[in-house]
Amino acid sequence: GSGGEGRTSRMVTAGSGNPIFATCVGLFTNKHARDMHDRQIHTLTRICQAYEGGFYVADLPILRDIIEHVAARVEDGLENFVEPLCMMLGACSVPFIKETASEEYRNFESLCAMVQILGKQLLSRDRRVQLSAGSMLVMYAAASEGQPATISYHHQVIEHSSMAEYLTQALKGAEDIELFDQLLQLVLELSRTRELASQLCANDCLTTIVGALKIGFKTESVSLAVESLWNIVELVPESASEMSTQETVETYKHLYEEMIEHGHRVQDKELRNQLLVLFAHSASDDACYPFFARCGLLETMMNVAFALESDVQLSHPVKHFVLTNAHEDFEMKRTLMHLVCRMSGDPECTALIRQHPSFVPGMVLYIDERITEHPARRKFTKQQERLLQVQCLACLFTLVPECYELFREIDGNQIVLDFMTEQSEETLRSGCLKLLLSIASLPGYQEDLGGRCVAMMLSLIREKGLHPLHIRQDAVCVLSRLCWGCPSNQAVVGQLQGVAVLVHNLDADGEDVTVQSKTEPMVLSTVDALWACVAGDTDNERALDQAGGLDMMLTLLERTDKVMHYMVVSCLCELLENRQLVPSVVRWVSDSTKRGVVPTLLKMWEDETVRKEEEARLKVEMHVKVVEGKTSTALVEELTGHNMHTKLHALLGQLSFETDEKLTAPEEKRLLEIERYLALEDAVLWKTFSDELLEDGIRPVTPDHRRLQDRFSRDARISEELSVLLHGVEEREKEDNEADLKKFYERVHLEQSAKNSTARRINQGAPTSTRTKIIVDSHKAQVFPALINPQNVNAAPKQGEQRQASAGSKQLRPMSATETNSVDQFLGDATTARMVSSRPSSRGGLAAGPPAGSGLAAAAALR
Repeated sequence: GSGGEGRTSRMVTAGSGNPIFATCVGLFTNKHARDMHDRQIHTLTRICQAYEGGFYVADLPILRDIIEHVAARVEDGLENFVEPLCMMLGACSVPFIKETASEEYRNFESLCAMVQILGKQLLSRDRRVQLSAGSMLVMYAAASEGQPATISYHHQVIEHSSMAEYLTQALKGAEDIELFDQLLQLVLELSRTRELASQLCANDCLTTIVGALKIGFKTESVSLAVESLWNIVELVPESASEMSTQETVETYKHLYEEMIEHGHRVQDKELRNQLLVLFAHSASDDACYPFFARCGLLETMMNVAFALESDVQLSHPVKHFVLTNAHEDFEMKRTLMHLVCRMSGDPECTALIRQHPSFVPGMVLYIDERITEHPARRKFTKQQERLLQVQCLACLFTLVPECYELFREIDGNQIVLDFMTEQSEETLRSGCLKLLLSIASLPGYQEDLGGRCVAMMLSLIREKGLHPLHIRQDAVCVLSRLCWGCPSNQAVVGQLQGVAVLVHNLDADGEDVTVQSKTEPMVLSTVDALWACVAGDTDNERALDQAGGLDMMLTLLERTDKVMHYMVVSCLCELLENRQLVPSVVRWVSDSTKRGVVPTLLKMWEDETVRKEEEARLKVEMHVKVVEGKTSTALVEELTGHNMHTKLHALLGQLSFETDEKLTAPEEKRLLEIERYLALEDAVLWKTFSDELLEDGIRPVTPDHRRLQDRFSRDARISEELSVLLHGVEEREKEDNEADLKKFYERVHLEQSAKNSTARRINQGAPTSTRTKIIVDSHKAQVFPALINPQNVNAAPKQGEQRQASAGSKQLRPMSATETNSVDQFLGDATTARMVSSRPSSRGGLAAGPPAGSGLAAAAALR
């Protein structure tokens, strides 16, 4: 309904609460007036005339009662009530009038009840009433005031009125095309929101709508049905599976062939392309693919897609007005190519694609540089031809693995290489590389592509400045596929110095960003390529070592994450099958920890253990149900799958579990445990397997039982041996700790003895006579005045001169106890002792000559 602004532009109506409504109800309910049909019809006509501009929202409850009474008269066969009912439905098609802005929202239940009674009129026995009700509901369901249907309040009212049920019943019972089109128009309006589209699906409306496609593509019914189905399958994806039936596909085929035969108008071609969208939604369900093949629709699609390119007579000729370069026909061609490729995974569809004379050869035609003047290629513009080339490369990426023998027969490998050589555009070159990546590992394709393709890939990888990262990374991946298990291609890599080229891309801090949807870093692709190109070829392995590749791989173990660790460790395990490479790995030293390869691998083992413990802890915290005790199958899968511990065990085994580097006691114990890792896991596996046999009531025969007991005994000996070795490491660690502690105390004792010896030498060298002591103390008083006489440190220079002048006539003041202790503390210090020992002694000074400074004055005073 609209507000006051809408009322100013239409006819003025009577106000709400008009007593004529109560009078009208009384005429239908009063026992004396219920048969006064003329008076009832007259009152209804007055109401319709008074409210020609629309009914008020406040009057909807009583208006609903009136419509219900009138509809009951029509159902009773009273034809004279049909026209008043249609007039009332026509008045309801005008938006309801709101007296307040929120009135429509406050009367939600009344609106739902009103729409429900109007929806029931779709099932009326009178065709005129059905048409009026359908027209009214179409106008009500249409988006109002320019708002999209997804936020339309009217659609919320219709959703809660359960009108979809009445619409479906009416649609199934419609007998004439006018009423059917009217109902389909209502279906189209309801299909614009997910909730109402879901109600249509729940009431089995899709079958009836699909049946409308048989009427004829030039009728309005088909256009309405196609658009409605498009809306429904987009908003309710699960509805596509309901439409994926053989009957639906056969209906599609009938309509599509009719359009191909007679649909020459632009609107016909647009409708035809909309029908292809429905094909695509049906193709989202794999179960629908065989229906396309069995009913012949798939063959028709391939005929239409490549009728121009075919050199043979097709089973169903295609008219030329379908094969133009107009936008509609060009988009149809590309869509058909895409749809056929999606169905290539089904065996029946694949067989038809292989047998078709022009589908795969027609795609190859657009990338064949030898036939650029073919009539089919000349029909399209340069831009359209380029789009077709991109599309063909993408389709061949999917199709060739399914029909690789056909692709080889038409010389597709060399055509792709020639096309990539001539093309400099990045999009086309990228499409060629993806196609090569898809076909390089197919049977016989490594030899067919051969050294020429290997050389092209190395050229792309080498020229960093000319090609973007994603092109070079695709080339690295193609090179890996070409060389995996192919000695001839590995030899070509060695001849072209390709190992050094790949090693230059092992920098973990280089171009290591996800570019254009790449899911793995460049360095990971490079490790994979080195593994494929080097492993098993002695010359390439030597070249890898000389280029520093082994050191760079080991460095990656420290500088990259866990995803890289799997690849690098597995690659190193296979490379070290060549025992000449082991010394290079053993000599490696980490730049950050300054330790070798074995401690690094032990650190990785600890990190993996911590990760598993953290993962188990998180499962407990998140209340994830964990099965107690793994089965033997689960243990085997864990041990042989992506298990970092197993890979590290294998790599350390290539190093014989030994190292010349000094290991800590925990590292030694961990290395011993790793050496017996597989044996201990094998013991757990066989014990689990034996318990499973007992649970199943299976008792092994005597020879098997003996073998099990022997294995259990061997496993027990291995565990005991490991315990003894670990205990020996602990004892050795304890002895080493005691030896280190003893050395520490001995060093402390020696230092203390040296201190004491120095102190004794100083004390022994001190003067003993009073005269000499006075002279020495006087000399030290000049060198260290703050210690001998701290009270006179700040005395004025003049006082010092007077004191020096009268030194002969004054008696020296004896030192106090505090001053004496300060001197003794100073002389007892180790630094002071060294200073004293480095200075000439008092006795030596007296023997050589008179002391310097105030010592002379002190001697004169004594004399």
